[in-house]
Amino acid sequence: MKKDPILENAQSRDNERLVHLRNKPSMAHALFIKFPSDIGAIRNMGRRGSNFAPEAIINVFKKLSSHTGETWSEIEMTDSELELEDFQFAQIKTTEKLTILYDGFQNVKKFIYLGGGHDHIYPTLKALNKFHKKITVLNIDAHLDTRIDDFHNSGTPFRQFANDFDGEFKLIQIGIHDFANTKSTMSDLGRAKEIVATYDDLRRLTQNFTQNRKVFERMIPFDRETLYIFSLDADALESGIMEGVSAVNHRGLPYDFVEELLNYAINNLKAKHFGIYEYNPLYDNLSQKGARSLASLIYQVIDS
Repeated sequence: MKKDPILENAQSRDNERLVHLRNKPSMAHALFIKFPSDIGAIRNMGRRGSNFAPEAIINVFKKLSSHTGETWSEIEMTDSELELEDFQFAQIKTTEKLTILYDGFQNVKKFIYLGGGHDHIYPTLKALNKFHKKITVLNIDAHLDTRIDDFHNSGTPFRQFANDFDGEFKLIQIGIHDFANTKSTMSDLGRAKEIVATYDDLRRLTQNFTQNRKVFERMIPFDRETLYIFSLDADALESGIMEGVSAVNHRGLPYDFVEELLNYAINNLKAKHFGIYEYNPLYDNLSQKGARSLASLIYQVIDS
């Protein structure tokens, strides 16, 4: 049978791409923890489709060129059927599975969480709290996700965790819009320490996002005893970059600002946990520019 030179060329190119470095979960340097569920977003009156985000982002990521040689793998955590049946119990079970994973996969250097709704950061924090008693979350978001609701959803995870964490918990909210958050959502978090830097605050402090580093150093100083977690809700980014979300942000953060903050978290805060939530590929355009932007951020994590 005659060989197809185009197919052979494509296969040889894969040897230079990240897809070639996929490994077993327990052997990988970086592990994607996938939450392909939009149940929490729907419970928060969001649009369906974020359950497709993990695969959409990874499919772009794995085609990028490999330079460092670090291997990666992926593992799925979500039980959507259980979430539909009993959402709160599903969060408990996810917490248990993540706790076992952290205890067993101690060789993994970087954990990358892909939602799904932002509700999935709650079981992540609960599980990490079993191993770390001093946690700081950098949440880049248009919304505080501290809603006061009678049931758990993608808008409640940080208030949930603030109500039952063990130790010290600091939540640094970056890029928030007053018009996107109710007064009750902005109410006190009790024992947790919350720092809020709105979009307008940041634009003023950084002189229109041109002097970011000084603001990062003042707002988020490094503490070696603290576990730092970088959490990005995709709707924090401006609409010119990120169309594929439930609530498109007409005046969101510039991509370069978010990328610079990510690199600060990697290099200065020594962060090992990175989450991307609420991307909805059903509302992205044909170029997949949202997925490509998010995959390029993940590439910064892998390539560091």
